[in-house]
Amino acid sequence: MTKLLYSGLKHGETDVEVKILVDIQNDWFEVTHTKEVSQVMNKSTGKYIIVKRNTLKFEVVS
Repeated sequence: MTKLLYSGLKHGETDVEVKILVDIQNDWFEVTHTKEVSQVMNKSTGKYIIVKRNTLKFEVVS
């Protein structure tokens, strides 16, 4: 199983980091961008994060 951990600074907050884990083999997920924010939605679990666009990053965790 390959999992990605997306993280970034929460939109509208100061220095609050939020994270979401996505299993790219089993989850249905979507990443969208606007001028100001990026949103990562794990549609399989119903969880999502909205972060300042220039702070979105991801790492492979397994």
